Amino acid sequence: MVMEDLTNVQLTNSDRKYVSDGLKAIKLTFLKDPQEMSTATQYAPDMVYQHFGDEETIFGYEDLDVTLHHTAQTLFAYTNISYSGKFKGDKGLEADDINEKLVHADVRANVLCSGKGEFQQKLIKQKEFKPYGEMIHKFQSKGKTFEVYKVTEQSESFNLFLERIQTLGMFYIECCSLTDNTEENWLHYFIYELCDSGEGDGKTLPVVAGYATLYKFYNYFDKRRPRIAQMLLLPQYRKSGIGAQFMESFLRDLRASPEVFDVTVEAPGDAFTFLRDYVDCINCMALPEFSPENLKKGYTETMRNAALNKLKISKTQSRRVYEILRYRVTNKSIKEELKNQRVDVKRRLYAPMKRSDRDWKRLNLALTADELKQAACGAMDEETKFSTLSQTYDRLMEAYQRTIDRIEAHPSIF
Repeated sequence: MVMEDLTNVQLTNSDRKYVSDGLKAIKLTFLKDPQEMSTATQYAPDMVYQHFGDEETIFGYEDLDVTLHHTAQTLFAYTNISYSGKFKGDKGLEADDINEKLVHADVRANVLCSGKGEFQQKLIKQKEFKPYGEMIHKFQSKGKTFEVYKVTEQSESFNLFLERIQTLGMFYIECCSLTDNTEENWLHYFIYELCDSGEGDGKTLPVVAGYATLYKFYNYFDKRRPRIAQMLLLPQYRKSGIGAQFMESFLRDLRASPEVFDVTVEAPGDAFTFLRDYVDCINCMALPEFSPENLKKGYTETMRNAALNKLKISKTQSRRVYEILRYRVTNKSIKEELKNQRVDVKRRLYAPMKRSDRDWKRLNLALTADELKQAACGAMDEETKFSTLSQTYDRLMEAYQRTIDRIEAHPSIF
């Protein structure tokens, strides 16, 4: 019986010591050489539900500790599992096979090393690794050097490398899955930190810092609409500004392509939305169409076209960027100015409350997924509509203020 079924099993108090919180038991490391195995910084995953079920618990071990070591350049893995006791009950249960659950059988041979010796050989051999694809940007950040590569190839070697990093992504990206890279419309970007080789020869090694995967959808008549399906920064590079710099690097490459109509996102989470808002706002602030004077006059087709043609930002996102930037330049101490801003946003939010079902497809172009949940408001009385509208506006301004705070703290991406 698998762990997901334990909710229907009566465990005794003595049995419960064999239930471990997967988020606490599992740690990940990223190593450049064998000497780091015992000293490397360990990072907790954000999620393990794809591995151990919705409860994210591991059954069958007491005092469980799982260290999932990775080669920092090539992302091969080795699991070091320790525990003080193993379940030997008779309830039709058996201890989880941790290696089996950590990596799907279809890719396990590519990802997991058979033992410590093989993993150590992978650590030594990874020094020969060269990034796939074409370098499109190189930049310095806080004393470190990074390179961004674009990959369009479909070689067996690259496909296996992609498989390994996307398997790792399952610990950090909601609903992350492996992509079929044999489909030619997939496009990938990777970011590497150039680290000292440790050989005293001044050479550097490209260490994986993250990746982004996009799918190029067709758009009439000779254009493409790349959609960001996955974007991951490895845990050691988070909260350092690298995410915005990486995103801006590959967005610049996409903007330079005449075939790109705009760039969209597939089911973005809160953290990604925050990152995207910041990058788009910084870029739009440089456009004269988004000057403070123009922002206070309302959202216009001129703004929409400037964001689309110059920055490849979609209509829905450019409207959101406009609202964030207008809120930023609104003098909150002037009641009339704040009122005008509030009415402007609420007018957009109120649209689903007064439209018929026939309008939903059109509204999808103007509203975010959360805002579309207000569909039920069509049957509300006016007092309830007013209350719901006010609450939605307040939550939205809280999110906008978070982006504004980041803009004030970091007014440029590079």
